[in-house]
Amino acid sequence: MSADLTGLPERLAAAPDRTIRLVGLDGRLHTRTFAELRDDVAALTGELRERGVAEGDFVGVLGPNCYDWIVVDLALLGMGCVSVALAVQGRPEPEELAELVERYRLTALLVVGRAVPSSEGLPPAAALLEERPLRFTPREWGPGDRPELPADVFTVAFSSGTSGSRKGLMLTRSGVMNTITTSREAWEVTGDDDILIVMPFSNFQQRYLMYLAIVSGCSATVVAPERMFQQLKKLEPTIVLGPPSFYEIVANRVDAAEGKEKLPYQVAALLHAALPEGLTRSLRARLGHRWTGMYGSRVRLMFTGSAPVPPHVVRLFQQLGAPLFEVYGSTEVGWIAFNLPGRHRTGTAGRPVAGIEVTLADDGEVVVRSPHPQAAGYVFDGVETRPSVFLPDGSITGGDLGVFEKGGFLRLAGRKKNVIITRSGVKINPEELELELEKSSPATRVLVASPAGDGLLTCVAWLEDGDSPELAAGVEAAVAEFNRTRDAAHRIAEVVLRPNKELTVENGLLTRNFKLDRTAVMREVFAEVAR
Repeated sequence: MSADLTGLPERLAAAPDRTIRLVGLDGRLHTRTFAELRDDVAALTGELRERGVAEGDFVGVLGPNCYDWIVVDLALLGMGCVSVALAVQGRPEPEELAELVERYRLTALLVVGRAVPSSEGLPPAAALLEERPLRFTPREWGPGDRPELPADVFTVAFSSGTSGSRKGLMLTRSGVMNTITTSREAWEVTGDDDILIVMPFSNFQQRYLMYLAIVSGCSATVVAPERMFQQLKKLEPTIVLGPPSFYEIVANRVDAAEGKEKLPYQVAALLHAALPEGLTRSLRARLGHRWTGMYGSRVRLMFTGSAPVPPHVVRLFQQLGAPLFEVYGSTEVGWIAFNLPGRHRTGTAGRPVAGIEVTLADDGEVVVRSPHPQAAGYVFDGVETRPSVFLPDGSITGGDLGVFEKGGFLRLAGRKKNVIITRSGVKINPEELELELEKSSPATRVLVASPAGDGLLTCVAWLEDGDSPELAAGVEAAVAEFNRTRDAAHRIAEVVLRPNKELTVENGLLTRNFKLDRTAVMREVFAEVAR
């Protein structure tokens, strides 16, 4: 398996006419064929070797999604280097780049997508890919200066840090190739497919999707998140993966529709409830096209699951004949469970994928065993957490709580670290409360916490219009009804209303996967409330 992934650049020749399409923030579309990509990878490989970069060197890649990111990644993979995928907010100063070189023991730091405006003042080991030929002086490291990595490791990717602590994951060729094979077979990927990539390449899942396209000989489309809904209808992808926010926009529009405007949805929902799914899917899809057509007309698979998914959203898409399914995976393991056409249950993560053994610990934590996990452990960041994640018997834990339902479907019940324990010893899973409140209130996001650590619950509700008395009243009414049916330990003692516009990746309240960063909310929002 290792040789297959290392030889990925050569596999481009098997489907030379397939394309990579990229839409940037400016809205302009750029298209490259696999043949052109192969030539560009070969040219960059030659330049890097001429500059002294060699097999085993650590090479950093920094910048937004762009064509050069792909070229650099494939060149380093083919050369046997260890790529270090870096994510830095805004435009870093030269001093920050120099610190990255030292911290991660980089031979070179390659900056793409004009992440910095010019090469002026850059540290000697850094270079802008737009300025060719490359001019940089490789940083030399002596024996023992770098951490020793397992031979199968080809890249270091960093977690989004939802717990407040970053982790540098050592990803392996064999593990990632296993994930590619699992996806290709389960999703029945063919050369006619076009895989959508929206999130940053510094999130490893997006790079794996590019690898999947190359191995499968199909096209890939890369779109800046800000341009996604403006472009999808004409780009026509066939496979879409994204966080719940990718799909909630449609659910919100359907929910807001009234009278005749909502009638197509109501008819589709009745058909879905009354007749076998396969008999009415095409009719329901036509009825729902006014809403789901924003994703294009060729989508055959839509996946979500990087954050808690409101069951209502998935159910609504399926009522409209749209193929939205929940999935579950981690960068440490790869895919863990899928819902797929013909075998799915709304509200669950699906059944464990072939070859994956999933069990539950006594406290409900999900424990996974895989013959080919993606990660071999942590390096640079998060090393101290390895013993609690990579267990001595080969199992991997990720802190998720789960429950098996009828038919072997795994339902995720929250995060172990988020459990709130009251003074009387009652354990409360806040994420279950959040899903219910999001479903019953007009809030776009909800977070339940005990900011004083005394077990008293506070609900933070983010509203589309933070100044709307009607939305505020709707949240208060939903919380009152929620409290009426709960025992004292599970009741919400206080409600804090916040504007939805404050939830951004830039200010840290959202992670790069658009999840709420609970640690940041506790630090920023509750501190502000206390003042």
